[in-house]
Amino acid sequence: MATNNFNIADSVRELHLGEVVTVFTTAGGTGGGGFTGALVGVDSNNLYLLLAPASAPSGATGAIGTVGSGTTFGALATIPLNQITSLIQTDL
Repeated sequence: MATNNFNIADSVRELHLGEVVTVFTTAGGTGGGGFTGALVGVDSNNLYLLLAPASAPSGATGAIGTVGSGTTFGALATIPLNQITSLIQTDL
């Protein structure tokens, strides 16, 4: 029987910071619809996206910028690598 040695974490590590990607996960509900944003980091367990457009509710944990100052850029999504089912790169 053939063995599938594909590991999405290897593909994720080949991306460049700032690159716009859409990540689909094993989550249900709104998380199952994918997350689109700029890649801001990858470590051994997680991928970090700055979600666009700015959609963080006021005072949300993970919101980047100062609440109420007009400098909030969006929300930081932390996505476990082992929950990613597919990833789409967006070339602009």
